[in-house]
Amino acid sequence: MQKIISWNVASVRARWSALTTLLQQESPDIVFLQEIKATTETFPFMDCQLAGYQAVLSGQKGFNGVAILTRKPLSDVITTLPGLSDEDGIQARFIQADTADGLTLICVYVPNGNPPEKDPNDTSRLAYKHRWMKALTTHVAGLLRTGRSLILGGDFNVIERDSDVYNPEAYRTNALMLPSVRADFADLTQLPLDNLIRRFCPEPHTYSFWDFQMGAWPKNNGMLLDYLFVSQDISSAVQNACIYKDVRGWPKTSDHAPVGCLINRTP
Repeated sequence: MQKIISWNVASVRARWSALTTLLQQESPDIVFLQEIKATTETFPFMDCQLAGYQAVLSGQKGFNGVAILTRKPLSDVITTLPGLSDEDGIQARFIQADTADGLTLICVYVPNGNPPEKDPNDTSRLAYKHRWMKALTTHVAGLLRTGRSLILGGDFNVIERDSDVYNPEAYRTNALMLPSVRADFADLTQLPLDNLIRRFCPEPHTYSFWDFQMGAWPKNNGMLLDYLFVSQDISSAVQNACIYKDVRGWPKTSDHAPVGCLINRTP
């Protein structure tokens, strides 16, 4: 049995106490982290080791950043999303690695896409989000064609359905919910993947994110942004998937709740 948890921690150092509690309570085998806001020099490797985990990461100072924590070593680590051009620059939003028992793990932090506050007419971030999502879909499709057993998870920064947000009318022009962004996400979800959050948490108004502002958490003004997918060959081995909503109410926690799944798989 393997337990996999994915969490946008909104700074791994700021949330280390909460992350440690989660690791102790749930004892996951694999952890995907997004928005770690740390580099290789500042990531808490020693604390991870003391907690029983090894870590690989694609880090960036002050923002972005993704990591995978595992109890056993990983191989063939890739820290940039294939298919993006050099002109897009390097943003630490993608990491891929293989386990010894034949799983390919991919942790992603999809770009938000909204314009900077000082220039609301700037569409460059949205254009980058489109290129990023299309590159991800192309890459995952290629891996699936090779027969890889795949687990994909992270913060996808997409409000896929109106029932995935507390007030859809307030987000019609937001880059999380634009029809073009939803179309990009649909291209990904139509691959031969099992969307575990959709399968095990099908109720409308099931959320994984509550903003720190405007009392969003106590009012349950949330949205669903975080997902776990598995390839079809291991879909039947998934015993359960869930959103750890209670974690959002912990002290000094992230504005995202972790999502997780349990897989009973024989390599």
